[in-house]
Amino acid sequence: MRPLQRADPDRVGPYRLLGRLGAGGMGVVYLGRSPSGRTVAIKVIQRRFAGEPRFAARFRREAAAARRVTGVFTAPVLDADPDAPTPWLATAYLPGLSLREAVSRFGPLPPSAVRPLAAGLAEALGEIHRAGVVHRDLKPGNVMLTADGPRVIDFGISRPDDAVTITRANAPVGTPGFMAPEQLRAEKADPAADVFVLGATLAYAATGKEPFGDGPLETRDLRVLNGQADLGGITEPWLLDLIGACLRLEPGRRPSAAGVLDLLGPPDDGAPSLLGTRWLPAAIAEEIDRRTAEAAPLSKPPPPPAAQDPALNSVATTDTGPVKGPGDGPGDGPKTQPPPLGTGRRAVLIGAGAGLLTMSGLGTLIWRLTRADERDPSRAPGAARNSGAPPTPQGPPPDGIARWKRHVSKKDRYLEVAAGGGMVLANGDDGNEILHALDPRTGKIKWTRDGGMQATPQGAVTYLSQAEGRQLCAVRTATGRTLWTYDVSFEEDGPTDELAITDSVIVFGLDELTAVSRSTGRRRWRSKLPGRYGVSGVGDLLIVLARDALVGLDAASGKTRWRHPVDYPDFQVVGDGMVYAVDRFGTLHAVRVDTGAPAWRRPNVGGWGSQAGGGRCYVEAGDGEILALDSATGRQLWSRALLGRVTDDPRGQATALGLAGPTLYVSCTDGVLYALSVADGRVQWTYDGDEPNRTRPVTADGLVFIATANGDVRAVAPPPATPRTDGGPRATP
Repeated sequence: MRPLQRADPDRVGPYRLLGRLGAGGMGVVYLGRSPSGRTVAIKVIQRRFAGEPRFAARFRREAAAARRVTGVFTAPVLDADPDAPTPWLATAYLPGLSLREAVSRFGPLPPSAVRPLAAGLAEALGEIHRAGVVHRDLKPGNVMLTADGPRVIDFGISRPDDAVTITRANAPVGTPGFMAPEQLRAEKADPAADVFVLGATLAYAATGKEPFGDGPLETRDLRVLNGQADLGGITEPWLLDLIGACLRLEPGRRPSAAGVLDLLGPPDDGAPSLLGTRWLPAAIAEEIDRRTAEAAPLSKPPPPPAAQDPALNSVATTDTGPVKGPGDGPGDGPKTQPPPLGTGRRAVLIGAGAGLLTMSGLGTLIWRLTRADERDPSRAPGAARNSGAPPTPQGPPPDGIARWKRHVSKKDRYLEVAAGGGMVLANGDDGNEILHALDPRTGKIKWTRDGGMQATPQGAVTYLSQAEGRQLCAVRTATGRTLWTYDVSFEEDGPTDELAITDSVIVFGLDELTAVSRSTGRRRWRSKLPGRYGVSGVGDLLIVLARDALVGLDAASGKTRWRHPVDYPDFQVVGDGMVYAVDRFGTLHAVRVDTGAPAWRRPNVGGWGSQAGGGRCYVEAGDGEILALDSATGRQLWSRALLGRVTDDPRGQATALGLAGPTLYVSCTDGVLYALSVADGRVQWTYDGDEPNRTRPVTADGLVFIATANGDVRAVAPPPATPRTDGGPRATP
């Protein structure tokens, strides 16, 4: 949770806004306070979506239906204005932690806690269904564990983007891994779909793993459609039977919400009440109690503003000195900004960490924000695991230093950055598709080329795809001077994606591969192997992702050297004599580059953005974890669950990794660039001044370069290093 931004309103309806709880593509969720002092969560929808007549009608209908839901284990809808220029809906604010957060931080729930959880969720779904509402987005992130028991949130309208998506033909609605088969087929979702996802949610609570695994979205969807749930970690027969009944493929064979309660039976005599926290493990109960106590001051009406000191001259002050808000001037009235924060935009409020909100002066909001994990690093979601490393020093990691920024593209356009040969290359789109070559030290533009190109620097020479993929060009990286040009013939597929570079040739093509000499630009050979699934080069070998195999080709001749069967391989990366690829079921395959022999496999990973080098492979796993695996054996060396990850939204979760010597750079979904030590996964420093667009960070001249969501290239320097108390080097802000 973060302070209000400059463009945020002060009020929504009768509610005064206190801060941001979250944001997405459809709108923003705020923490607000009613005139009586009650805290509420307010969803505000963007105007452009409110202008869709079908969206407005849908929002109005479902807001009215959601207000009829009054169950004990739901979060009540308190107020709504679907006809406002920016429609909004207010629900009760529930301090606590989500089931997703509870399991990821404290581990799976014991069967003794899963049983009452199942009863509470089934009762909540029953109330929702009786009101004529289908949740459509039940998941661990939409189950809150509070001091008053479990609560289902976001029912009725689920997520604002669902209300738009469902009006589009053949578009599934929900969260991958937590959708029923009929939802994936874009069929009408009825209460049976919620029961299916109830089973998936209970499986996650009991095992700590999503029952349909991780990896690419298509992989998870395929497992759901085929009924391939992994329930191996569940040993209690009653729980296995219950979840299995909920996960039946045919909607008509699943129990209703009331049927789930019948299968559970009445609670045992002396069982703790669900209207509390005694049914939960002690660590989770303590965390809920702590957050509830910290949230209590937010529910009290603020004290009246203190008398204004004439010496302030209408300028708001804080303990850091006077601060005048942007745009202040004659007639504007006093405005305030939060004082500088040591942890930047990563500071969080109650519900995502620990926070304190006070009022002073002219009603100025003073945010003294710290995280619970900063006070107790061993409990932090970002704490490294399985590493055997000593505890991380207390306090937040230092901040990286912004060096320069260069605008090269329109906002929200795909922008990729590469570095090599003393240049930073960015293929921007700011009205025209232009490749920019930037000085890494200053950001000054050294040269540009038109044409919308894919740039692959290889030291002093950079290879470009240009003219809409109908031309391949080699240029001097330092000057942009053309060395040779290869015009793609009519029968050849142009280089529309990343080029594969070997010692002798450059290879490209979708349905067929074409190899061009690196030195002369002349065609060397063609192959009927398709390159649409991915091609990469290493030394004198070309590695092709075919539909059913990894194929190693001799780069000079195009002849096959080896073939290793893999079902729809994807996301390949090469390093340390290995090629790594993920199959359609989310299993990572490690294959020896020289022979094609299998080395090891690891299930349930996401391969996008992987990196390899220094005897390790770095991949993304479930719940935002970055794994470091031993290249030779696949043994896990450490894992790091990064803070602030937007869980339960797999469409926007993928991270991008960049490896440079002793540091692994991670461009994460929370808008933060993390610098991790490759030795143990510790966060060395972070940078969150510009939101990365989650393309791979690159390095040159001691700086890190990211493409931002605003279409900029940003250069970031690590913070200076000072001696650490344990004898090792430590960065300091």
